[in-house]
Amino acid sequence: MSITSIENLSNEFFYELFDYLNGIHIYNGFSNLNHRFQQLLKSSSLLFKIEFFFPSDKLYKTIFKQLIYLKHQIYSFNLCIPLQDKHFFSSYPIDSSLNRLESLVFHRIGSTILIQVLSNLTCLPRLFSLTTNISYGSTELSDIYLLVFTLPKLKYFKCSTQYDGINISLPFSRKNQFSTIEYLTINHFCTFNELSAILSYTSQLHHLKFSHGNDDSSVIGDILPIRLSNLTYISFNAHYIKFDEFTMLIKNLNCKLKALRFITWSEDITYLDANRWEELILKYLPELEKFYFFQYYEPIDNTHESLTYLKDFNQFISSFWI
Repeated sequence: MSITSIENLSNEFFYELFDYLNGIHIYNGFSNLNHRFQQLLKSSSLLFKIEFFFPSDKLYKTIFKQLIYLKHQIYSFNLCIPLQDKHFFSSYPIDSSLNRLESLVFHRIGSTILIQVLSNLTCLPRLFSLTTNISYGSTELSDIYLLVFTLPKLKYFKCSTQYDGINISLPFSRKNQFSTIEYLTINHFCTFNELSAILSYTSQLHHLKFSHGNDDSSVIGDILPIRLSNLTYISFNAHYIKFDEFTMLIKNLNCKLKALRFITWSEDITYLDANRWEELILKYLPELEKFYFFQYYEPIDNTHESLTYLKDFNQFISSFWI
């Protein structure tokens, strides 16, 4: 049986292999092997996906510094910077020299630091994806959303936070203030008024995921209709809204959904009226192909109410639903 030396493997093989590895591990493992691999690591055909979770680790930090000199080869950053390292982005700025950077993920970042970083991202010509997990700082996210909406090439944005009581006091967008975002995940509670303001900036939206808080005093009927002609998918978690309110929301979104995923915590048994659902779908969602619905409902020691609930649930057996 013949044994193939690593030296006999093609560059294309290593490019494919490296696509699955952390850029820091690649550089640590191959940069000191020989001249061939040193040249391979500097090739413009190789793009690094960098995961940096241990900034206190001296080896990681040393390699990270070396990789920064290959800025034109960095494809993505997946970063977790601890609270005490406030000057990280001053030492390693994300700027226009990262001209092939397509994806940024920030774990446990402070809102103030994130705002500073976002202010520099408009110069990136290929930043298509941004994921943020905000773990400390202000609960006011308006400036963060406004800065994100100015990123010229962004297609995907996910915003998560550990906080309750988030506030997003965005003004509604003017005619020339439109984002390029197509996939939006709002992974924190927001009110319907806040959602309406956010969506006024995202006319190109295809996929939307969001959660509605249970302390929302806004009235769905007061939300201005928003035309989202490209929106085909919604995943929506809601607390304590009635079926009529949900209907008003779908009507005001004015979109052509093909997939709807809806989870609610509500005591409104109208959600189990198959005829009402059929009417809503035929009137406002005629292109719907996939529908997932789950209702958390707990009758309070009422046998009659429980039986009514089960009886209503059995309505979903007509030809419309099968």
